[in-house]
Parts: sequence; structure tokens; C-alpha cells
Amino acid sequence: MKTASAALQALLATSQFAAADLYTFTLAGGQALRWTGFDTDVIANGNSFASGAQGGPFFDRQDNKAKCHWKIGVEVDTLVFDVMPGSASVNGLPFLEACRLGVFDGAELQLERAFLAPPAGGLYPPVAASAGTVVLFVGRVAEVDLGRSLATFNVNSHLELLNLNLPRNLFQSGCVNSLYDAACGVSRASYAVAGTAAGGSSPSLVNATLVQASGWFDQGSIGFTTGPNAGFARTVKSYIAGSPGTLALIAPFPFAPAPGDSFTAYPGCDKTNGAGGCAKFANTARFKGFPFVPIPETAV
Repeated sequence: MKTASAALQALLATSQFAAADLYTFTLAGGQALRWTGFDTDVIANGNSFASGAQGGPFFDRQDNKAKCHWKIGVEVDTLVFDVMPGSASVNGLPFLEACRLGVFDGAELQLERAFLAPPAGGLYPPVAASAGTVVLFVGRVAEVDLGRSLATFNVNSHLELLNLNLPRNLFQSGCVNSLYDAACGVSRASYAVAGTAAGGSSPSLVNATLVQASGWFDQGSIGFTTGPNAGFARTVKSYIAGSPGTLALIAPFPFAPAPGDSFTAYPGCDKTNGAGGCAKFANTARFKGFPFVPIPETAV
């Protein structure tokens, strides 16, 4: 059941109002981006939602209203809508390029409908105040399909978190625990390594002088705490020590790290009981793999 404030209920009872969709994106780093599909900016719940105006982005064109699909039970609800970026930018990047670089990956989205009283004189001011909002959808961005001039956002409700493989534990050669989880028992904070980016870094390659041996951060992660990439983390493909050393990433950061940008790196685990896995963390007692299970090609 949707709830509404007393002021909003009073406005709805008049049957004279305008409705505006409000989109709040909360990026992985905690930054909130707020836009509206209304003709003017909207103030709602103490927050300002920018309209596309002349520059964009433009939400909910007449031929493509946001499509919400609600289902009974535990099936995942979905939301699909198109965005025409215009000349809009996100953190200094053109909107479509920001989408391509993964700025919206894993972002939380809240879709609200705001209701506004009729304007005096027949036209709304550049910034219109809402009498109240109703939350229509909350979820996470699952996929962004990009065209030459259009971005289609596919959002799943949080019910998707219930999509787990059962049984949880499988008989396989590699350890079934996830590094740093409760079953693994290794303290993530104990293995955190602070560092700063050096010159020559790129979105997919971070240069830094670290004391660890080559391979220490392989399959681990790196997350920036300062600079334009603050709040973003990526998986490390390989680490080669040196002055400076290099951390090659599986997926690039949205921006090239600048010299002096601070980060925190964590070592990874190759899921074996050897030097690249449990032995690396002195955690062989919790190894939960079956290394002598034959591979399917040789099993009879």
C-alpha cells in the first residue's frame, strides 16, 4: 500500500494537480543524482530535481513512458525507461560516455511521483514545489543499453538478491568460501594496504609504489578514497612490483587516476590451498575445497 501525507491527500481530493516523475540515482560511491521528467525543476522532500530544460537529460518522452512491472510473489519486479542525454554530463563526462564507463553500474534508483498544485497564472515557475510524493519503485540498475543518442536503463527490484544458487556448497576443487566472508574468517581490514597513484596511471592501469611482492594483489581489489574515482572499486587482474609497480585491472575506472589520488588495495585468493590461496593468508584450516575431485573431462 502506498502512503501519502495529509497535504498530498488534500491536493488529490481536489482532482486538480500535475504529476512529475522524480529519479534519484545513488551511485556506488554514495553520490546522489536527481532528475525529473517535468517541464521545470521540482523541489520535493527537501531535495531539488533538475529538469532537462534545454540541455538534458530528458526522461519519459511521450512515446516512451517509464514501464514498471510489479508481480505477485517473489518474482523480481522491473523498471525500464529511456534517457535522451542531450548535452548533459555526469562528473564532467558526457552522459552516454559515463554510462559506457560504468558510472551507473550497481547504482540504486528510486522512482517517485510528485504532485503539484495548479500554478497561479497558468504557468509553473522555473522551480516548482511539490505537495508530496509517492514512491513507485526502488531497485538497482541491472543493465544500461546504449545507442547513438539514447540510453535504456533496466532496473531490478531488490528481490533479485534472493536469486541464489542452491545448494550453496558444491563439491569442486576450488574453495567454495568467499575471501573475507564469515566462512573464510580472514579479516579484510587486516590486509588493507593504503597507497597513492603515481604518474602515468590510466583508467585500466594504476601505477603505485607498494612493498608487496608481485602477484600479491592478483584477483584482489582496489578502491579509491580521493580524486574523481572516489567510491569506485575494481578487481585487480595482475600486480607487478616495481618503482612504481603496476596494478592491471579487469575493468577500467571511470577516470584516469591523478598522481597523489589515494586508494586502498586488498590481496586476492585463487581458491586453492597453496601459496596463492589459503596458505597466503595462513588460513589452510578453513580451506573448503576438494582438490582431488576429477574434472568432468576425466570423470567416469
